[in-house]
Amino acid sequence: MSTTDDAPTSGAPGPEARADTTPPVHEEPPAPDATAPADSGEPAGTGPDDDRRGPHGDDRHDDGPDGAGPDDDGRSAEEPGEQGESPPDDDARSRKSGPQARDAEDRYRAETVSAAAFNEAFNNAMSFGGNAYTLNVGTAKAAELQRIRLDATETARQHQLHRSVQQQERMAETLRDHHLVTLVGPAGSGREGTGTFLLADRCGSDRVAVLHSADADLLQALIAQARRCLKRGEGVLVGLGSRRPAQSTLRALSLLAHEHGAYVVLIVDSTGIDDDLPAPYAFRHRRPEPRQVLDAHLRSALEEHRARCTDRDRCDRARTRRYADGVLDDARMGGKLDAAPTIDWITAFARNIVGCLHGPEDALDILLDTPHEDLRSLARRFLKLSEPQDAEGEPSASEAETHHQAVRISYVLGHDLPLSDVLRMGTRLSAEMLRAEYRESAPARPVFELDLDRLVAPGMGIAAEPGSHPADNPRRARLTDPELMPAVIEVIWHGFGWLRDPLIAWLRALADDRLERVGTRAAVIVGQLLRHDFDGVYRDVVKDWARSPSVRDRRYAAMALSVAMADDDPRLTAQVARQVRDWSGSPRPQLQDSAARAYGTQVGTQDVPGTLRALQDLGGRPALDPYASVAYSTAALYLAEGGAAPVGEALGRWIRADDGHLPRHAVRTLLVLGPLAAGPELPSRPTLAHQVMEAPGSEETLLLLWQRALIDPAHSGQAWHLLRDWLVAADDDEELALFLEKFALRIWRPKDRRALFHLRRWARQLPSARLIARLLRGLGGC
Repeated sequence: MSTTDDAPTSGAPGPEARADTTPPVHEEPPAPDATAPADSGEPAGTGPDDDRRGPHGDDRHDDGPDGAGPDDDGRSAEEPGEQGESPPDDDARSRKSGPQARDAEDRYRAETVSAAAFNEAFNNAMSFGGNAYTLNVGTAKAAELQRIRLDATETARQHQLHRSVQQQERMAETLRDHHLVTLVGPAGSGREGTGTFLLADRCGSDRVAVLHSADADLLQALIAQARRCLKRGEGVLVGLGSRRPAQSTLRALSLLAHEHGAYVVLIVDSTGIDDDLPAPYAFRHRRPEPRQVLDAHLRSALEEHRARCTDRDRCDRARTRRYADGVLDDARMGGKLDAAPTIDWITAFARNIVGCLHGPEDALDILLDTPHEDLRSLARRFLKLSEPQDAEGEPSASEAETHHQAVRISYVLGHDLPLSDVLRMGTRLSAEMLRAEYRESAPARPVFELDLDRLVAPGMGIAAEPGSHPADNPRRARLTDPELMPAVIEVIWHGFGWLRDPLIAWLRALADDRLERVGTRAAVIVGQLLRHDFDGVYRDVVKDWARSPSVRDRRYAAMALSVAMADDDPRLTAQVARQVRDWSGSPRPQLQDSAARAYGTQVGTQDVPGTLRALQDLGGRPALDPYASVAYSTAALYLAEGGAAPVGEALGRWIRADDGHLPRHAVRTLLVLGPLAAGPELPSRPTLAHQVMEAPGSEETLLLLWQRALIDPAHSGQAWHLLRDWLVAADDDEELALFLEKFALRIWRPKDRRALFHLRRWARQLPSARLIARLLRGLGGC
């Protein structure tokens, strides 16, 4: 057949078939009801009178264009197809033709039931008392297709508000060239809107219809009734549900649509199997950018409201434009759109926003702050934890379902981690779940399809839209609401006890991951589990981490206790503080180090002076000399609100202590805090120097810290490097330069050989460093 780029005009003759092209015909003629072929052993078109008549006894066939009745074979002259061949019948040659002969034959055949048909009916029959049976014998009925024309005004409005989706230009080209396109996507992704747009763009807003039928095989019925359903120059939208048409079926429908000059868009639901889509007719449909959809529908709804509103002073165009801009720029809007389940929800949300225009002052805030649904219910539905269970109460999911469930759990608990980490975490969790389910010591490694776009599709209320965040490289897991993470943890721990052991084993394995960010996430998850079962989780995980010879494990233990306190539960806070005190009083060096690290988290910031006394006690013990935990925790307290002054006083006591332990921890604290800037307004000024410049009384403490640091064999190299950075930064800060020029000359004695060595070397490396040159002259080095 020839193809046309433009829709043919109404009434124009259809395209002629080429001589070398076989028209799309049925191998067998359709039965009188146009749905099933006639039995090859019977003359076509014959059957009982009741089968050829409507419910009121009228003839079911249509008269031809000239008013003629059906042909001698019992079919309308308008019906497509060719006369099927019948087996040789000698009596048929002498049998009289005409209405009376056919009626006699129909009556005879209506009384004859083949053995195969009887057996099939008998097997499906209903028995009464073992003696009586009810048999239903009849022929298949034609599928009832309803063709409903869409309102032209509403279709034009949808055409105007539609926002493009991926590959939309290719969809339009396919519809133009093949008169058929199939959109495969999840419900709520705007498939119908895209299909309506394509048809309206091709045929016009007043020439789009929807085809509906309660019959399961809608596509086959459309092919059989193409002459009635496909009109020249018009478009038809057909929803097929989850039934995916075959390539041959799509080609046949494409040829029929081309022959009749019509255009067809098929809508197919996404399934769990991502087979290759039949080319060139099918495309995967992804929903458009939610913010663009909201923008278009919100401004359109505001214009409609402004046209109806009687308060012209409050509804002028400038005010509605400012209102729309303010709503779209609201920081809460990103989370609302990320969790939007469907495109229809976004359009309804736009109308709700318009309803807040003249409402109470807090109406919009209430709308934006109201969650879509309960997070726990959303978590249960997303994880599919409400699976059928066997007699023993254990889940009866297959290995594939278990693996996919593990990936979903990993996605939520791996929020903001790269997807490569999430998939690796999910594979580990799946192994633990399968081990618990099948009681195997080493289950086979699962190899299943892991399409995150299907398992964690945007619009489910879990995953954020990819375009709602800056471009990630690598791509990361994003949640619509970070509070989904603790909700999922609570659902797993309290709702399904069989998942507890696999979850604990998984977290212990993640702590040994080669990437520290994965181990850190395990510590965060353990901390949230402590809120639900402190004694059990501490015994199974945190206790071993706190005693571990690995510094990283001890840091994870401190972090877990800090996360547990973030719930602001007084009882839990007291329990965590008591546990850290127990670590501090233990004779084990590892537990003492774990306590020192815990004091640098939220556990210690609750009471900075009390925590500094505890750190001073720990720092005075020889067991913590090899570790920098006291220094890092002291630095964390310094950065806490109101912690600078108490930490400064504590460092003054430590650097003047008689033992050799506390001065070493004080020097380490100087090296930890030294590179930190005073703030964004003073990016080149060290925070310790800024504190002394603001409070000159603490200058002596800083002087002692520097003098001890520059001669300490373990830290002098790092200290000299840090001092050079301070002197170079002072060239961009005149006040800092004046302070350091006097301060540095107090650190060294005149003609100090070590100072002259470093200053001369820095002067050669940095000839433009002005303060270094002045200090070199001040020491008499040039």
